[in-house]
Amino acid sequence: MDDSCISFNTLKAFSALILIVFSFTIASCGSETSGNYCQGTTVSVAGRAEDDLYIKSSFNNWSLTTPMTYKDGIWSAELFLAPGSYPYEFFSAKTSKTFLDTANPLTMFDKDIRYSKLVVKDCRYPTAELAGRPEIKGKNIQFQIKFTPGISGKNPDFNKSEILLGREKAGFSFDKETGMISINYEAKDFGKYTWFFRIFDSNGFASEVLTVPVWIEEKEFDWNENAFIYQLMTDRFSNGDKNNDAPLPDIDEKANWQGGDFQGIIDKIDDNYFTDMGANVLWISSPVANTENPGKGMGGDTRYYSPYHSYWPIATGWTNELHIPGLDSPIEKHFGTAEKLHELIQKAHKKGIRIMFDFVPNHVHTDSYLWKTYKNQGWFNMAPDGLPVNSSGGYTCGWERPVECWFTDYLADINYRNNDATEAVINHLIWMIQEFDIDGLRLDAIRLMEIDFTSSLKTAIQRKVTTTGILFYMIGETFTGDTGWDEIGYYLGETKLDGQFDFPLYHHIVRTFLLQSETVKTFAEFLKTNDYRYQNDFYKGSIMGNFIGNHDVARALSLANKDFDGVLSNGGDEANQKVWENSPELPEDEAPFSKMRNAITFLFTHPGIPIIYQGDEFGMPGANDPDNRRMNVFGDDLSENQKRNLERTRILGKFRQDHPALAKGTRKDLIVKGNIYAFAMKHDKDTVIAVFNNGEESEKVTIDLNEAGFKGEAEALFSEKEPEIKENKTTIELEPFSSELIYGRNDII
Repeated sequence: MDDSCISFNTLKAFSALILIVFSFTIASCGSETSGNYCQGTTVSVAGRAEDDLYIKSSFNNWSLTTPMTYKDGIWSAELFLAPGSYPYEFFSAKTSKTFLDTANPLTMFDKDIRYSKLVVKDCRYPTAELAGRPEIKGKNIQFQIKFTPGISGKNPDFNKSEILLGREKAGFSFDKETGMISINYEAKDFGKYTWFFRIFDSNGFASEVLTVPVWIEEKEFDWNENAFIYQLMTDRFSNGDKNNDAPLPDIDEKANWQGGDFQGIIDKIDDNYFTDMGANVLWISSPVANTENPGKGMGGDTRYYSPYHSYWPIATGWTNELHIPGLDSPIEKHFGTAEKLHELIQKAHKKGIRIMFDFVPNHVHTDSYLWKTYKNQGWFNMAPDGLPVNSSGGYTCGWERPVECWFTDYLADINYRNNDATEAVINHLIWMIQEFDIDGLRLDAIRLMEIDFTSSLKTAIQRKVTTTGILFYMIGETFTGDTGWDEIGYYLGETKLDGQFDFPLYHHIVRTFLLQSETVKTFAEFLKTNDYRYQNDFYKGSIMGNFIGNHDVARALSLANKDFDGVLSNGGDEANQKVWENSPELPEDEAPFSKMRNAITFLFTHPGIPIIYQGDEFGMPGANDPDNRRMNVFGDDLSENQKRNLERTRILGKFRQDHPALAKGTRKDLIVKGNIYAFAMKHDKDTVIAVFNNGEESEKVTIDLNEAGFKGEAEALFSEKEPEIKENKTTIELEPFSSELIYGRNDII
């Protein structure tokens, strides 16, 4: 049997009738013991002497044959196990009750029952671990890596090992006595510097990949304070290389590949399109290769589509160890090559821009390697007894069974109760994160999967990616209505997602500023509930994503132009009916653009991360999918109204970077009357007053600066004139559907 050992220390106590703490503790791998094992794994749980505890697991056939012994408040048992994953639980003979380990975020299923998950590593393999956070002085970066050979191995074999900075060989020194690899690097420019370690020992066994990311920036980046995400659909953003254009035959242009690619994004990075807007995070389409075959739409939609959206993956599962047969690359060839994707990310990082990948964990296409190889091994959700079977054996949605249902008969729904499937997808994601050095993930359709996938992925990222303490931001999509807090909040947490898209806020923003179907008073009351609902009720560290449009809803501009029913935030049936014929055109009237400017202004004055979907920075028309995914336009192709909106977005994007009150401040309502909404955002010595006229008539608004906690000189962001202040009050005149931000740099009262 293989030598094995584990090094997994977790200790977390909580008070109850029984104080329960779980930990795995193991002495360092030493000489082999009888049975050809490493030294044993000690499983510990704190409790009272009279508890009488046992470990039940698959390794003992769930029997009471593994008693734990008590000493000094700790129950423990020494285990000798081969490498692998084991479901387990604790059993108290005193209470006749079983319980899971609350300190261990990893779970797995055995016969559809959820248990805690023990991972026993193989001691033949060496380890490479970061020995403390990197020390950064100016642009000098220093840190050390502790190398420990496998159980019978010796010093590193640097001829085989990879020690890279970016994609180039990195300089280092090695101390044979301490096993320390030392890095001392002087950076020339600002940007991201990531070291990549894969160390072989003398026996030819390699450590797991260790990445050490470091950012050198003039101003420290904080996802909660100054992130601004720009969402783009790679195929519909910019066509930079016509050589990879390959639309499928006999498919409507709206549903076909249109030529956007990595080169198009690179061109806009080079042109400072994003930095001029203040956008410092790019959320791009999943780069994972898709099927080359068209597919019918969902439900009764008989039209055919290409996978231009990149949601029909076939390369899921690709890692360093598994290069999928039949594929030259795991990267979508319509977008470009892996080399071109590396170039995109490196150029973004040099300009201080983070990169997030969209990722599709819920399913793979039936043309994929995973489906073809493992469809009969429990990796996919097949139709339950008594429910209709689609052509592939699955159950097509069916939203009453969201975790099990398939979107269509060619999108095989992954069963995350299967541990092998879970590990395959997570290993693929960890490989992709490390290989391309990305900074975050947007996870599609998060509520259509077992929560165990989310927590297992988060744990893997915390242990293998966030080695230097830099947050790797994970945001999920849980599409809800305007009261979907519980559904969204369920997936937030230290061992879950960092944030979710705030759909309740989206619906209210649209109804208030774009449709005027909701009063300012109703909106203000909603905000009192929503502002910190996620942080107070679910996860204090939540960093929510705020938006006025995305690739799944009708365009904000067309909603503001009343191209649909004028009441529903999703456009209602008309937004579906106008996808293919009588699609919305660019308005000539300024009013819908003015309404959008109000909505965007609010977006940038609200806690959380503002997210702009491509085209919304200037106002692009469109009905529902795929009409809301038209190719983006730039420069002289914009109308005068669009140019004005783009300028507003640019002003707001940069303004937010300089005013922490907008992201971290507390809101105080000043005026909620008729069509006027004024509030102050205040954080430390930074105060910003936002004033909105949400009506069709011009209005004069007087702001009491004392009430806002503001005194001294003030500036108006969108006006060339400074506000006139008398008795610490100022009066401004707002045109129809307009807004103003008042700010200053004086001490707060």
